[in-house]
Amino acid sequence: MRRVLAILPYVPLPSDTGGTLRTLELVRALASRFSLDVFAVHRAGNDAEGFKRWLGELGVPASRLHLVDLPRVAPEETLNSTRAFLRGTPLTYVRFARQGVQDALRRVLAERGPFDIIHFDHLHMAQLLPLARQLNPSAHLVIDEHNVESQLLARMAPLSPPPMRPFLNWQFKRVERLERECVRQADTVLACSSVDAEQLRAMGAKRVQVVPNGVKLPDFEPRESKGDDLVFVGSMDWWPNEDAVLLLAREVWPLVSSELSTSKLMVVGRSPPASVRALENERLVVTGSVPSVAPYLARALATAIPLRAGSGTRLKVLEAAAAGVPVVATRLAVEGLPVVEGQHVLLAESPEEFAVALRRLRKDPDLCSRLAQNARRMAESFAWDGIGAGLGELYLNAVSVSGEGKKLSGAEPN
Repeated sequence: MRRVLAILPYVPLPSDTGGTLRTLELVRALASRFSLDVFAVHRAGNDAEGFKRWLGELGVPASRLHLVDLPRVAPEETLNSTRAFLRGTPLTYVRFARQGVQDALRRVLAERGPFDIIHFDHLHMAQLLPLARQLNPSAHLVIDEHNVESQLLARMAPLSPPPMRPFLNWQFKRVERLERECVRQADTVLACSSVDAEQLRAMGAKRVQVVPNGVKLPDFEPRESKGDDLVFVGSMDWWPNEDAVLLLAREVWPLVSSELSTSKLMVVGRSPPASVRALENERLVVTGSVPSVAPYLARALATAIPLRAGSGTRLKVLEAAAAGVPVVATRLAVEGLPVVEGQHVLLAESPEEFAVALRRLRKDPDLCSRLAQNARRMAESFAWDGIGAGLGELYLNAVSVSGEGKKLSGAEPN
């Protein structure tokens, strides 16, 4: 059985963001098909014990979960972090390549290696790729790019308050340099969509495979009848979501709220900042973290997604589609998904266009039904089980780096 090491920038429980959901499902797929070790950064708020139990249920013993604590401030690493920053490491990436993290990875590779495949989750952990290459030279090294990170920053900068733009442009240049270096060194890069894949190839990635985001279909059964509320789902501590919610509440909702007099605008997602909390009133509800978004989608007339920045693909679109909830969204919000205007979603860019689309849905139940049925069929092709099987097949067919193109053959260490 092939041996895989998954290197994660967090413990993916609680799985309350799009990123942690993707990480958890790909780890599930790897655990079901390979001899898996997991190296994970343990950050405040992570549920390490829950993750250990979850892995155990998949047959991964506790001895194969390797946690490294990562406090935000580490005085003993100040000098190394400063040197990394001066060498050009992006500011928010420095702590993921601290000496303590590198030393922990060295121990795992020495004690548990060699591995056939090393899977780096996010660009943040791909900074460790050269170290892994040095210590485990025959491994097939893979980076899972949840987003094209530099593209995300490039889209955020012009939308940000003017005082923030110089910092974001500066950060963009550093992230782009790091991203180019990492994807060029990887043996395979995973992308969420063909759009992201083309951007990664343009950066010099040798081999890019699309492993899309997915949806857990049993969690989102199509509804018998439509609801009344307007819903936005997303982690509120991710700036593009905060920007979209503020636009929705301040510029779209006032145009339609009187016509949707029986409905509420529901903002569903963890860690809402003060700017979002300040929006609350009798008809605008900010929930914070919830156990499941499914009940909120079940009561929705539609979900409105005026996203203006982002990369990858949006799980919020797939979840709404699986739940049979009509989607009104910007083109960016549905980027990378096989949707057609008027068949799966309604597209809108300005607040006025969003208002027109929402009025159409309110007045035309046949349109709602058609969009819901078509979107559900589209979502069915993104079931996580099928995506996991595709990832497993990809890794089964991976070839050794130093084995003259031969397929990898794994063996348990003594």
